Amino acid sequence: MFDTHIHTLPFSPDAHQTIDEVLAVAKSCPYGMCLTEHIDYGVSGNLIFEFDPEEYFKKYRSYRSDKLLLGVEMGLIPGELNHVKETVDKFPFDMVIGSIHVVDGYDIALKEYYHTHTKDEAYAKYLDAMIDMIRKYHEFDTLAHVDYVCRYCDYEDPELYVSDYKEALEAVFTFLIENNKCLELNTRRLNNKTAIDTLREIMRVYHHLGGRYITVGSDAHYSKNIAVNFKEAEKMINEFNFIPVYFKERKRIE
Repeated sequence: MFDTHIHTLPFSPDAHQTIDEVLAVAKSCPYGMCLTEHIDYGVSGNLIFEFDPEEYFKKYRSYRSDKLLLGVEMGLIPGELNHVKETVDKFPFDMVIGSIHVVDGYDIALKEYYHTHTKDEAYAKYLDAMIDMIRKYHEFDTLAHVDYVCRYCDYEDPELYVSDYKEALEAVFTFLIENNKCLELNTRRLNNKTAIDTLREIMRVYHHLGGRYITVGSDAHYSKNIAVNFKEAEKMINEFNFIPVYFKERKRIE
């Protein structure tokens, strides 16, 4: 397996690890790795989630190998999809992750989104944005962290339950399957039993609809978190007979 979701400085401004730290981990890590730096066009704030792909490849090209690949995590944001397409088409990324980081103009990693919405409003709008964006742009390889909203909210119960959002989840997964896209199993929250149980039910829906291919990503911003909780991910993979894949030169590798 590969850890297909890793961020580094200086290209991802919220990262806390350098390429040298990633390479040090890679020496003893049993998994391959794909760097997936952030691009979220049109998002303003203290951190600018954009980088120059030419500089990225210039700086990291020499590190590229069969075990260390160069990808991108693209934020799918209304009004910016043409810009996303232009960048993805122009540069030789190994893998492109599609992510929903912005809903109704809110950066959903910030508390303001949750403080201005009830939980049901926040989660329903997030899933609505997800299906809307992937229908409008789906030239990515895998859809990231379906449970992203659970990370940053401060609701008493942060979990995204299938029983509450099954129809929306089915719409997302059916579209991915019909368009030969993968779903990411993000391992960041797999250190919590409740999160494991609820994510397992989400993955059960994906499997029931015919989903077989997944990418596995730690979303590591620190070197200590590379491949974090991958043993839990492997249990889920075995339970549902998923096929873990990664992408090289935009080709799916099993």
